Amino acid sequence: MKSRDRFAFSLWLRVFMLLLLTVAAFCYAMFQGGFVSWFLFYAFSPYALYALLFALVPLRATAKRTLQHTRLKAGDVLSVDLEIKRTNLFPYVYVILEDDPPDTFHLQEQIEMKRMIFPWFRKTWRFSYQFNDIVRGEHQLTAVRIKTGDMFGFVEKEVILPLEKTLLVYPKMLDIPVESAASVNENGGKAVHSWLNEPTNVTTGVREYKQGDRFAWVDWKTTARRGQLMTKEFEQNQTKDLVVFADFTDEAAFETIVSMAASVLQTAVKKGVPVGLVPLGDQHLFRVDQGEWHLQDMLYYLTKVQYQPSRAPDYQSLTASEHQQTGKYVVTGHLQEELATILLGNRNRKNITVLLVKRAVDRLTAKEKQLVDRLKASGIYTTLLFEDRLHERSVR
Repeated sequence: MKSRDRFAFSLWLRVFMLLLLTVAAFCYAMFQGGFVSWFLFYAFSPYALYALLFALVPLRATAKRTLQHTRLKAGDVLSVDLEIKRTNLFPYVYVILEDDPPDTFHLQEQIEMKRMIFPWFRKTWRFSYQFNDIVRGEHQLTAVRIKTGDMFGFVEKEVILPLEKTLLVYPKMLDIPVESAASVNENGGKAVHSWLNEPTNVTTGVREYKQGDRFAWVDWKTTARRGQLMTKEFEQNQTKDLVVFADFTDEAAFETIVSMAASVLQTAVKKGVPVGLVPLGDQHLFRVDQGEWHLQDMLYYLTKVQYQPSRAPDYQSLTASEHQQTGKYVVTGHLQEELATILLGNRNRKNITVLLVKRAVDRLTAKEKQLVDRLKASGIYTTLLFEDRLHERSVR
């Protein structure tokens, strides 16, 4: 409220100065006389009159922001269209339209989110802008700013139109090559193993379709016969359940770890595998379940999660009783002795896959190489992901 009062005071102070200049020009013409003095007064008068009317006529407008894509992933292009409609026909010489980016965009360079237009009598103003590499997260777009003024800047106006919009940018999904166990054995482990390709469920019957069921489970023959959507019922094989343990304590590879965790979850759900998510060093826990709604809950968490320096990994969650018979994907940026010891102590080592994320090959320490060899010798699948190469190299 105080800022609005200060703006109103500044506006009327400028109007007073404008009137004072107009009176001064008239007095100069009266006392000086001659063509030049009167020419200056008459030449100045239209601009002064426009500025005075500009100050008196309120700027009322409505704004509409349109996002060309509402479901985005990190690295995508965000295209935004702004449309401003005003309610009067007062001629505006220039207008600056601006849509300020939220702090969560973490812009590395100046992005042009404003534009100057010369509308005059036009009632609808439009402009578009785009980001070429949007970052993951939940972003709040709050308002559109309109700035305008007269020809010489005697009077200026600024209007802020509230226009709230929540933008969710999901983690970037990476292609995970999944091969059967036989292919891994024959080819020396060129890809992430494994049992994700094997059937996890045995059909035992059909039931009515429920919200959250995948369309891949629809029994189309029974649906056509009964005239309503029917889905298959499965006998759950608990040994095929998957839990993703994501280590979010490494700042250097944080974003890639988030992307890898999201990619594994999405791949598992597409294959009908019941899946859960355990962030190491965080209190959030997503128990093993299946279906698109469960996947969306986990992706929403991965969209909002941020690096916290105070977070420490809790590797003991890997030994929890409810995770003993499940498959485990461990996504981490640094392989430590404590983590390797816990993994080697697991009885079902063939159901464990470790995704070790590094920025470059030279970031892999000698100690980590030793631990990788120990995991390989014990039968634990270990995949090395190097960000600078943008591809995976697997060993077993």
